[in-house]
Amino acid sequence: MYMNWDAIGAVGEILGAIAVLITLIYLATQVRRSNELSRFNASKEVMNQFNDLNHLVTTDSSLRQLLMKEGQLTADEREQLYNFAMMFCNVWMSVQIAYDNDQIDKSLYDAGAKDVSIELARWPNFRSAAEQWLANYPENAHYEIMQPVLSGNSSEDNGNQNSSANDT
Repeated sequence: MYMNWDAIGAVGEILGAIAVLITLIYLATQVRRSNELSRFNASKEVMNQFNDLNHLVTTDSSLRQLLMKEGQLTADEREQLYNFAMMFCNVWMSVQIAYDNDQIDKSLYDAGAKDVSIELARWPNFRSAAEQWLANYPENAHYEIMQPVLSGNSSEDNGNQNSSANDT
């Protein structure tokens, strides 16, 4: 049987095209899996940051007392509170940046944004420390997640959130 070189070339081109198609499908699958893993890791990191802060509050009674203290603070207390607020603000900014870069989903962003209002209303002197952080880093004021710090109405937001949280 006689085979034409043109026919052999055409079969080779078809096999090459099929190989390229299979490679593209494989690469697309790998990229999708990589993106899913990246989103999972970013979500996990955000949750770990919140867990670390909550761990500090639950295990450090002097910090808890400071957070619940009403009225004037000493210079040392103001410094400790500012640094704690800075840690929270950094976590909130991590949430915003991760969301802006499509690394976390909207529900986790919404939970982080809700946390801003809750924490501002939860501790008597916390708002002033967060406001001081924002005054020191004004380039962060345009981020949506920081708006409760600027607006000053987190108490009303917190009350609404607590009533809906108790309903579930």
